[in-house]
Amino acid sequence: MNTKNAETSGSAAVRRYLEAVEREASALPADRRQELVADIAEHIEIARAERPGDVQDILREVGDPRVIAAAALQESGMGTGETPGRRSPAWVPLLLMLLKYALWWNFWLLMLSTALEVAGVVVLCRSRHWTARQKWLGATSIVVVPQLTLVVTNLVFGHATPPVYWAVAMVVLMAVLPLGAAGWLWRTRKR
Repeated sequence: MNTKNAETSGSAAVRRYLEAVEREASALPADRRQELVADIAEHIEIARAERPGDVQDILREVGDPRVIAAAALQESGMGTGETPGRRSPAWVPLLLMLLKYALWWNFWLLMLSTALEVAGVVVLCRSRHWTARQKWLGATSIVVVPQLTLVVTNLVFGHATPPVYWAVAMVVLMAVLPLGAAGWLWRTRKR
């Protein structure tokens, strides 16, 4: 096959691919659907410029149009049964995870706040306000590191009073780090 026929064949394959994406994403609002197709077309065009002749490989790498459309629908809130734009506010998981520090003085309130902390992690993980990496770092800094600090302190010192350097490390790991991480999550949230 000569170069001109290969280009025509590649362009036809790209056109069919983009039509499939548009058809699969028909539930999206028209402007969002057009933006999605334009973004994918641009990505394909750049890849074709870098690797001419690999159209089928490029289309396979971009992904199945149904998967792309489903992800776009999910992102817009239309794939989950919820209405677009209806999300829990970004402060909800942060408040739930930090409540433990306000309720530590009573055993039963501490148990309740632990349940709320778990709920906060779940809400954080399901939230669209942050990337997966931000969620992981936030949950680790706000929940996991303080819990591990407490466990290690109890294992090492039991009922004895820890040395000053250890107490300072505990304050940093159990108060400063979680509050700093919550502030960082708040600043980096998607609006």
